[in-house]
Amino acid sequence: MEEFLYSIFGFLVAVGVLVTVHEWGHYAAARLVGVRVLKFSIGFGRSVWERSWGVDGTTYAIGIVPLGGYVRMLGEGGGDVFPGEEHRAFDKKSLWARAFVVSAGPVANLLLAVMIYWLVSLIGIAGLPPVVGVVQPASVAQAAGFRVDDRILTVNEREVKTWDEHRLFMLAQVLAGAPLHFEVIGKDGENRRVSIDTSALGEQIAVAALFEKMLGIQPRFPTIPAEVGDVIADSPAALAGLVVGDRILAIDGHKINDWRELVGHISIRADQEVVIEIDRQGMRQQKVIWPKGAMVNGVKVGRIGIAVMDTAEIFSDLPKAQYSVVPALLNGVERTWLTASVTLRMAYRMVQRDIGSENLSGPITIGHFAGQSARIGLVPFLVFLALVSVSLGVLNLLPIPLLDGGHLLYFLIEGVTGRPVSEKVMLGGQLLGGGLLAVLFSVAIYNDMARLISL
Repeated sequence: MEEFLYSIFGFLVAVGVLVTVHEWGHYAAARLVGVRVLKFSIGFGRSVWERSWGVDGTTYAIGIVPLGGYVRMLGEGGGDVFPGEEHRAFDKKSLWARAFVVSAGPVANLLLAVMIYWLVSLIGIAGLPPVVGVVQPASVAQAAGFRVDDRILTVNEREVKTWDEHRLFMLAQVLAGAPLHFEVIGKDGENRRVSIDTSALGEQIAVAALFEKMLGIQPRFPTIPAEVGDVIADSPAALAGLVVGDRILAIDGHKINDWRELVGHISIRADQEVVIEIDRQGMRQQKVIWPKGAMVNGVKVGRIGIAVMDTAEIFSDLPKAQYSVVPALLNGVERTWLTASVTLRMAYRMVQRDIGSENLSGPITIGHFAGQSARIGLVPFLVFLALVSVSLGVLNLLPIPLLDGGHLLYFLIEGVTGRPVSEKVMLGGQLLGGGLLAVLFSVAIYNDMARLISL
């Protein structure tokens, strides 16, 4: 229930901020070029709140459906214009003025992302140390020369402070087929240069979304003791008599060194009898327990109903990717550019069918990740907000009728031909664009439900 509430809260906050910024971009640009704004609405449908004020009597409203918003301008869509106000009508403005107003919404979302990335770069993003913990056999990383305990110092001459700091940059390199050059220092203190040809890696994105799976390296995680931090009531652990503070020593005779090993052994023993050896205040005991099977991403895994101990102290000294004012701003601009570039490349490859449509996400998945990031903390939620803001800005610029990019396409045609696009063509475009968006939305909702069922 708590996770559901976080998802709803995170989704509403994210959509509220992103839509408000987007529509404010249109609104501010319209006011700047002298267009009269009739209504500024966050959300669609019947208004649950609205007020009118200002010299122009603009109506500000909140709609009942929180999945978008709109700015209604004088003269937009062939509406009536009172005598003497023709100069303030949207359709009477110059082509450049109209293009400026339409493009201002997506641009506002991109600027928001720059500001958010700037802020989080100033605050600093904590992450795992850039130390290799696992090198998969027969992987690209192993062939290139990566070894366990290698500390990554630079990637393509960029200093590396945390494992995830340059993930977006590296993904952009992979999509572009550009090489990755790492400077590492091994356990023996020797500095080495490890290079990876990424030209063939882009083909794996459809089946290996995680960067670690593509390269075959994983970070070294801090060791979390296999100690019971909490026990869920009426769970298999509670029924077996486990209590807070119990330290798991072995499962079916297999020695357990940390929490990850504990989770791994329990996960593969769904609905099976398991003998757990524990240490309780210096006394060794054995408990018989039946892990309950639960479906996770279509696979049955075992759960016994215990939670990890408080790890705040363990993770308190993690390194931070933190920048001063000007480098933070430059980092914000670059991260926004890289996010936009990756979004467009992924969309293009989806059209080419190199990447499956299962990568599309709808409001349910967005709400889920919004809730997860909000639970973790402010900085993760801000990063999530910036990512979605870039996606909203970029996708709105695509030349699809009904989107801002569709209007800009019409303006481009008008600029080339010297006359506006006919109403018949615009109507046909709206029907085509509406159908395409409906299909994409349906696929996204289907993917959301499929993920929800598999949880």
